[in-house]
Amino acid sequence: MTIEYYVPQPIRRVTLRPYRKYFSVLLADDGSPDVLAAIDLLVDLPLDCCTVTALSVISQREANGTALREACLEQTRQRLEQAEICARTMLRGGSPPEVILQVAEELSPHLVVLGATGLNHVFGVLLGGVAEKVVEQIRLPVLIYRQPYRGLRKIGFFTDGSSQAEYAAEYLGKFPLPDEAEIHVVHVVPPLVMQPIDLEVLQNPKIDGNGKGKLLSIQDADEILRRATLILQRHELPTRAVLLEGEPGEQIRDYVEKEAIDLVVLGASGLSRRHQWQLGSLPRKLLHYCPCPTLIVKEPVELVHKN
Repeated sequence: MTIEYYVPQPIRRVTLRPYRKYFSVLLADDGSPDVLAAIDLLVDLPLDCCTVTALSVISQREANGTALREACLEQTRQRLEQAEICARTMLRGGSPPEVILQVAEELSPHLVVLGATGLNHVFGVLLGGVAEKVVEQIRLPVLIYRQPYRGLRKIGFFTDGSSQAEYAAEYLGKFPLPDEAEIHVVHVVPPLVMQPIDLEVLQNPKIDGNGKGKLLSIQDADEILRRATLILQRHELPTRAVLLEGEPGEQIRDYVEKEAIDLVVLGASGLSRRHQWQLGSLPRKLLHYCPCPTLIVKEPVELVHKN
């Protein structure tokens, strides 16, 4: 089942505004094709006031590759500065996941960008070990990029109605998107056989305006889509609301391929009892199998407006 809702559109926002958003990015630069594609994205974004820190981490077994990494960093710096983006480079030794997390903690950027696989990935592995470890533990928004870069015209925002999904919607609303970008707001309702039985709901169903009892699934799906759409439209972003039914991972992957989505955005769960960030099963599946870049947001992020 696929239901598309008519959503009145706001006046489309443009980048020529009376203020500029300061946006800081930490780019884990290993010189891989995925990272080069991510640089293409950064160059195309309307970044009026931005600093990109390109970080390259050399592990002990790669100690002989220092000159190559320095050359890659210099190439990245030149590419960004040609696009009038303030860039700085950083070369450190150690375990890549640990160093990336440490630098992210030091700088507190608005976005951390990593390539999906890296240069040394094993054939058949869809998500590199470095990216997986970083995404699992980091608290900042993280973009896992997959080549090729195709522009940023269609963005799939997949919401489950959680507080993390609302954080992701607010973050996306403030993100420096191109003017032509359109947001597909999508919620997936699992098949009835997959939904857990809530005895309290069955005994005390919600009452609609006509006095009739109503099960939660479709009613709540409408409300979830409405809330996410309102958040994005407050930021003057054009939206398209879609309701899908089926296994969430499969439905999202099929929708991304069918609509040629350029970027997937979703929220992830918060702190576990062990005080570490833990991804739910759906974000984990998408990071491994989604054919396009994936942006994960875990908690609220404030962007500063500079006059």
